[in-house]
Amino acid sequence: MDGSSRVAALTAGAVTLAAVGLVAWARRSRVSVRAKLVNDVALPLSGMKRRARDAQGLRREIARHRRIEPARPTLWQRRERSVRTDLLDGAEVITVSPRGGSSDITILYLHGGAWVFDVLGPHWRIVDALIARTGARVILPRYPLAPESTWRQTYAFLEELLGSIGAEARDRLIVAGDSAGGCLSLGIAQRLRARGEPLPAGLLLFSPALDLTFSDPGVAAIAPRDPMLAVPGCREAARLWAGGTPLTDPRISPLFGSLEGLPPTAIVTGTRDILHPDALRLSDGLARAGREVALYRYPGQCHVFVGAPIPEATRALDEAGAFIRRQVSASDARRQRPVYPEAAAASFRRSNAVA
Repeated sequence: MDGSSRVAALTAGAVTLAAVGLVAWARRSRVSVRAKLVNDVALPLSGMKRRARDAQGLRREIARHRRIEPARPTLWQRRERSVRTDLLDGAEVITVSPRGGSSDITILYLHGGAWVFDVLGPHWRIVDALIARTGARVILPRYPLAPESTWRQTYAFLEELLGSIGAEARDRLIVAGDSAGGCLSLGIAQRLRARGEPLPAGLLLFSPALDLTFSDPGVAAIAPRDPMLAVPGCREAARLWAGGTPLTDPRISPLFGSLEGLPPTAIVTGTRDILHPDALRLSDGLARAGREVALYRYPGQCHVFVGAPIPEATRALDEAGAFIRRQVSASDARRQRPVYPEAAAASFRRSNAVA
């Protein structure tokens, strides 16, 4: 065997051993090989965590993203879906629907990005997966971002957008979001409930940011293993969005707000995400408040793993699609429930009672 043949044989052997080792490694950790490659190879090599690890790095990343954002629907989506862009107060609101008509389900999708970054490519992957599983139309707004805006402008914009959708349509509306968008989804539901307005049929939260102090002891325990997020950078992003409001304020950290009276909620979380402990706290809090909650916990998965091309994302999105269909069906059943004569008479007497 000549020198080049030996090198080729050694290279092939090394690749085979590495592949076998990777498979064994993935099996021991109960994750797919593709997820292992994403979490332990692709994300560390991307430098995402390193670039936004602190306040200075985050500001550099914001400047870089402003030059390249936002990501747009792919050419495939524009060919296979109906894509419409409207303006609300000068901001784009993008609606993606199945060609040939939707299922009358509407999903308001609030994208993540630490309150400072615009729409990214994985968000369109999530949007398309939800459409494929529900036939819904998805409304994705490019809401105001920090540091140019704060939570006040963000929520004012979202409340105006919800008003344009109409209160009468909320029994077929799911408010969904990932990361910072999960924060906004829970926050907007709390604001609607506080004003006594009709609530959406359900909330769907992917890796939600809920306690913007990032002070849970579990956060520090997970931080070294999280391949995507660094606590100092996340805390700086929250501080920019808060605009001087304390991070403990329920309007900033919805986990500190009331969980009473909220609609059914599904939470999808991975155990290698520094936001995982807060997802567990939200699930426990909703259960204590007597609210319907479904927790989908994925071992070894990182922040917003549903946006990655991995088997775990497919399973989680299947569960999300089933949740959406189930909640809208339940809402339809409540709306169509017959009113019996005795109940109708009692209702009439109450409404016509003299104060």
